[in-house]
Amino acid sequence: MNSQIALSEALEKIKELKDIFYFRREAGQVDLNDSVGRELSETIFANSISPELDIAAMDGFAVRSDDGYPLRISGSAYAGDRIVNMNRGEAISIATGAFLPRGADAVLKIEDARIKDDLLYGKSLKRWENVFRAGSDYSAGDKIFEKNHRIMPQSAALLYSLGIEKVPVYKKIRAGIISTGTEIHNGMIKNTNAMLIHGFMKELGCESTFIGTVPDEYDRTKELLLDSAGRYDTVFTTGGVSVGERDYVADIIAEAGELMFHRVAIRPGKPIAVGILNDTPVFALPGKPTGAFAALEMVVRSYFTDIPRATSEITINEDVVLQERGFNYILFVKISKTKNTANTMGYDGSEMKLFDKEYKTAIISASPRSTIVDGYVITDRDIEKGEQVKVYLFS
Repeated sequence: MNSQIALSEALEKIKELKDIFYFRREAGQVDLNDSVGRELSETIFANSISPELDIAAMDGFAVRSDDGYPLRISGSAYAGDRIVNMNRGEAISIATGAFLPRGADAVLKIEDARIKDDLLYGKSLKRWENVFRAGSDYSAGDKIFEKNHRIMPQSAALLYSLGIEKVPVYKKIRAGIISTGTEIHNGMIKNTNAMLIHGFMKELGCESTFIGTVPDEYDRTKELLLDSAGRYDTVFTTGGVSVGERDYVADIIAEAGELMFHRVAIRPGKPIAVGILNDTPVFALPGKPTGAFAALEMVVRSYFTDIPRATSEITINEDVVLQERGFNYILFVKISKTKNTANTMGYDGSEMKLFDKEYKTAIISASPRSTIVDGYVITDRDIEKGEQVKVYLFS
């Protein structure tokens, strides 16, 4: 498979890979406090009712909806008070969160209430208006969370309300990291990509282990790849996926396993290869630091999470001229918070003047500093200074 594919096609193939491999992990239990970011290995059902009783949803007065005004105010009810009784022709002052008195079936909002000579006047109400009914949140037997749900802080709060202290979750993904390249193996350049992948996996709640480096030798690279693929849930490699004489990784995947795709129409990040070895997904990233980061962000991230990046419409600060059509270009940008404008890394004004008008991905790809930004823009056309662009935000 030598021809590059579109980004959309690559993401479809990543989804196919995820459907097969992602949830094959073993399951276990963790304390509720440690569950955020993990995925449920079982569907969760409620074994109780919430709220247990009818509750006032507004500050105001508990009334009977078919009573006529005026009503005599006979008492008050606050959150935490025991439930009280209310007779026909009466109203009870009530606070948000308080139990609805027996005999009441609605709450008159305090803004709609008039009091004259200790008597209450107000608007007509429908039955159960401004009342949070018993069992409205959930009842026993309700399905609360589907299996595979990624637990968020609010998910943990709801699990706590269900009385769940031990949460059934999948074990964390264990990733192995291999750095290829004689220059890396011999210590001639720093192995920044391994640190990048460690951070990427940690941010996504996964575990990673640096397996080691290997020089640009076919047999040694193949041996390490095959051995690693049998011991981890997924394997990352960096380098060795371009078109040089010593770029062996994609060939090894194709010959010893299944190469799903090699090269995606994105810049930077184009040389990425994805495949399966020893029944294990392998993500082979470009060797250039920013190319590796772009491949992680644009392609690989979707294997680990379906949560999209937040976006914002922002004015770009320079003309951007693309080198070649037929690609999605990733422009890394810093945002001026006061002016709501974006400066593209590499252009004058972005702290790194690497080029003038033409956006040169070969230079950006080699610069780890170019990714220290607030977000990125995806474009397949030239952009003029002053245009509004969609920025995908890192935070």
